[in-house]
Amino acid sequence: MSLTVLSECSVDIGAVGGVGELAAVLARDGVALFDGVRTEPQLLQLATRLGQLVHHRDNSRTGLTVISDRGNDRPPTGQGGFSRHALSAHTDCSNVPRPPLLVAMTCNQTADHGGDCVLVDGRAVHEELADRAPEALADLSARRGAYFGGAAGIVGNVFEPNPCGLVGIRLRRDRLARFSPQTQRWLAVLAQVIDRHTVTIPTRAGSGYVVNNRRWLHGRTAFTGPRRMYRALIEPRPAWRIPAGFTPVVAP
Repeated sequence: MSLTVLSECSVDIGAVGGVGELAAVLARDGVALFDGVRTEPQLLQLATRLGQLVHHRDNSRTGLTVISDRGNDRPPTGQGGFSRHALSAHTDCSNVPRPPLLVAMTCNQTADHGGDCVLVDGRAVHEELADRAPEALADLSARRGAYFGGAAGIVGNVFEPNPCGLVGIRLRRDRLARFSPQTQRWLAVLAQVIDRHTVTIPTRAGSGYVVNNRRWLHGRTAFTGPRRMYRALIEPRPAWRIPAGFTPVVAP
């Protein structure tokens, strides 16, 4: 999905029925862009209209996570988000059996330079692998192909088919991810495909996105200056019918 096509996922959440439209776009495309949400209370209001907040260890008292550079040139493992370094495209909470389905991010303060958001459609990555590297896809989808997290992590893999016919994506690429030899040998191929499907979105104060955390990867470019983002992890209302993953493309 290109930046031009991605613009079709922009939603005016201030309009009548705007949140419902945002949920419909998420159900259809797995990603929605919005503007006009700059403060914690504004994101909190949007998140609670979409569903229920999911707790995270890094939450503030509001239930959101404030993401900014904490000044550590070598952040501890798992804390790379709180630095000025680039953050590779990933899914959130990969170390829990059932990650929150939605991740909402909005910009409170832009960086002096860099800090743009990057998004990757996991369905497009899956489709390209199915077409060009089916052996890689098979190994990246095999059970018990990866371990995500520390002592209390889980065994899974990059692509996780379920009995309902959906596929969920689960990925991090730091030291809290370990891969079996069969999966490890395809990580370079996976990275190349992810790069081809990466869309970079200039970050503006008040602009943000919501992604289906079982379909889309998200990250950022490196930056300088006082960039500040707010994040909400959300379990959506069942009435929105947002799938926990994506339907894989079937070759004709």
